[in-house]
Amino acid sequence: MPSRVTAKIWLFAVALLCLSQSQGGAQPNTSAGCAALAGAALKGVTVETALSMNEPAPICRIRGLAMPTPQSRIRFELWMPNSGWNGRIEMVGNGGYSARMRLDELAALVRSGDAAVATDSGHEGDGLDFGFDNREAIADWGFRAVHESIAAAKVLVARFYGKAAKYAYFSGCSTGGHQGLMEAQRYPTDFDGILAGDPGNNRTNLNLGFLWQFLANHPAGDNDHPILSPGDLKLANQAAMDKCDTLDGVRDGVITDPRRCDFDPTTLRCTGSGHCLTDIQITALKKMYGGARRSDNGESIYPGWPVGSEFVENGGGWQLYWANPQKPDEPQRVDYFRRWVFDDPRWNWWTFDWSKGVEFTRRKMAPLVDAVSTDLSNFRRHGGKLLLYQGSADPVVSATDTIAYYEQVSRRNAKALSFARLFMVPGMAHCMGGPGAASFTSGADADHNARLALRRWVEQHQAPEQIIAVKSGTGGVSMSRPLCVWPKLPAYKGSGDSDDAANFTCR
Repeated sequence: MPSRVTAKIWLFAVALLCLSQSQGGAQPNTSAGCAALAGAALKGVTVETALSMNEPAPICRIRGLAMPTPQSRIRFELWMPNSGWNGRIEMVGNGGYSARMRLDELAALVRSGDAAVATDSGHEGDGLDFGFDNREAIADWGFRAVHESIAAAKVLVARFYGKAAKYAYFSGCSTGGHQGLMEAQRYPTDFDGILAGDPGNNRTNLNLGFLWQFLANHPAGDNDHPILSPGDLKLANQAAMDKCDTLDGVRDGVITDPRRCDFDPTTLRCTGSGHCLTDIQITALKKMYGGARRSDNGESIYPGWPVGSEFVENGGGWQLYWANPQKPDEPQRVDYFRRWVFDDPRWNWWTFDWSKGVEFTRRKMAPLVDAVSTDLSNFRRHGGKLLLYQGSADPVVSATDTIAYYEQVSRRNAKALSFARLFMVPGMAHCMGGPGAASFTSGADADHNARLALRRWVEQHQAPEQIIAVKSGTGGVSMSRPLCVWPKLPAYKGSGDSDDAANFTCR
């Protein structure tokens, strides 16, 4: 048994070791440290493989499996740079219902010195069959997979480097944006900064909106003869542009604020030759602009997609989600209802009850997949920052819905701007593309890169006031615009190059 003096010396040595590790500078013994993680068992998590690799940089690549329930199979990857770690960990989100992990994004992050994480969201493939008869798998996709993955990754990072990550970030668009908002609401201490784009967070009502689009665009009971074609959508889009493009002071093929556009599709009614719309087509178009509503009380279920989102020249538009592209005689996301809601492979969408059916769907699915709570107080108390962005021409997630969510957050939180900011992206389609300037996550500085702007907000307490977005052309940048903190939007000052962000102001 050691003497008291010996024991004091030993405790002092341990304290010095812990202090030296907490003050930084520690680097792992790369190959041995990585190999030692193989087979590591955390609570509910197993490290399946741990490999030292030299591409995309010298890293330790972890493949892990989390099983928070007996039915869960959440796989994740953690990539850690062997040297030059900057103390950050960032997780990237998913798209749609896909299990695909964005390894290209992980590669970019580790090259810049971050530890990087991704998950398969608890399943394989791109469809919804993972949720057939497995409610736990739906819960994993809906809210658990990101939390379980980042929790395990933080522990593994601390073991590898000998110290915890100083900052944790999340970035994602579409379902990734949904995941980011879910984290801020359910697990507010997981991340210090969240970059969430075009979020499908109002998931149950969003899928009801897709169903509404299909039914509005077909004669009753007829799945094979859509009322409007993509060409008709292009006609409506061009007419809306002609009327509302210049409301921001410049003609650039972008409707900056669709709320101010009073486009009336009846102006396209057929009166002679040329491409025009029939009364039946006009009625269908108006029903889509109006959005899904309950049949018993007229309540708005999901807002319509705004003018400017009907058609995108590179192939996007409402036609992507008003029917299943692989099977156009059925609604998009039909298995959400057929198997997740009603558990009936023969379910007929024409029989859907737009009153009782809406309530049943919400009761069954919303607790698992919706991220609509406006109470972000715990996230704010944690010191978290939320940078939210949304394309105004998004044909998948309605910009109207994202704006409504953010404004509800602002009404509930008097100091919302201190921790949550929304940047609208005029003319951007779903997460990218469209006629507007829609590239703003790859610039070299925080004024041109939303990810860097978020980090500056978290780490230096400098809240972003605007971010410069660009659009590339054949000779380089063809257009740039400031993205503004909502409710401000870019407006032309009245002089100078109208393709240059410097000649626009936020107002």
